[in-house]
Amino acid sequence: MNPKASYPKKKIHSNLKPAQHIPVEHMLFEPMHMVDYFASQGIKLSEEVQTGDKLGKQLKSFTEWLKTMKKVHPDKLGQNIVQTDVAVQNLAEKSNTEGDILTEAMAEVFAMQGKNEKAIEVYEKLSLLNPLKSAYFAAKILPLKG
Repeated sequence: MNPKASYPKKKIHSNLKPAQHIPVEHMLFEPMHMVDYFASQGIKLSEEVQTGDKLGKQLKSFTEWLKTMKKVHPDKLGQNIVQTDVAVQNLAEKSNTEGDILTEAMAEVFAMQGKNEKAIEVYEKLSLLNPLKSAYFAAKILPLKG
């Protein structure tokens, strides 16, 4: 038996009706944001919370102090930013200049790159800075000169 054959063929679209517009006045509910919650509960709010304890008084005085603080003027703020930007720019330029890095690892890097002259310079400076290791650095320099 074929299951499709036993059902009567109806048009589905014939049962659909267009949606009707319901005016707002006829709605049975009221949106919650339209109702003042505290007023609906019978609660009256005072403008200022009365505090009798020490912490409440300190908090209130701190809040009043914050209100009376002077505001930072935008023109002074802009000057500070410009000064900070100049200082940062100077530091960035200083860090980008090529300086002498005096470590044995840097000398080895120069030697591996084939920059034997730079490697020898670093080893010589290291031997002057560390006189106890001068023989060690001299032994490192010999193969680079050869």
